[in-house]
Amino acid sequence: RLSGRVSVEDIPSGHKHLTSIMEAMTEGHEIRIEYQKYTSSKADTYTLRPYAVKEYAKRWYIVAYCIEREGLRVYGLDRIHKLEMTDSTFDMPRDFDVDSLFATSFGIYLPTNAAETITFKASATEAKYLRDLPVHSSQQEISSDENSVTFSIFVCPDKNLIMEFCKYGSLIEVLSPKNVREAVADELKKATSIYHP
Repeated sequence: RLSGRVSVEDIPSGHKHLTSIMEAMTEGHEIRIEYQKYTSSKADTYTLRPYAVKEYAKRWYIVAYCIEREGLRVYGLDRIHKLEMTDSTFDMPRDFDVDSLFATSFGIYLPTNAAETITFKASATEAKYLRDLPVHSSQQEISSDENSVTFSIFVCPDKNLIMEFCKYGSLIEVLSPKNVREAVADELKKATSIYHP
């Protein structure tokens, strides 16, 4: 009865491979994939122990132990050309939790360095949106006045985070640390130079 009245965002990568991966996770089977990065001219073959799936920015990802690369890796489902379940089985690590794994990450990158406190200031109006939809789960409000609110998050800075800050344009200002502030400023300068060479 609500046809045409409920709209949700489409996730294109969810239509292919997700069911097969979930089946492999349930049954504890390794999978073999042909995977091609956007930056690569050819596909590589990997054998994975599928630990978890994670959705981020309208894309599905698999978090898996890669046999060939001997460690945890993240692969985008939309870059998998071929997937097959193998006869090999594996045991899940007892203490694995995908949310804990990404607790200090932003987006889909696995943490590669120590997390740090990042502070940023938002306009009073934008702060209302950020209170309802935080930049990161660690977000805290640390001070405010009639014109702005200052927040902090505790994450490992990466390219995804820099681009997230850039998304807000002049509505927020990264205050610290200096390297993150400068990285955001550099990206915004590059964008400005396209429109005002």
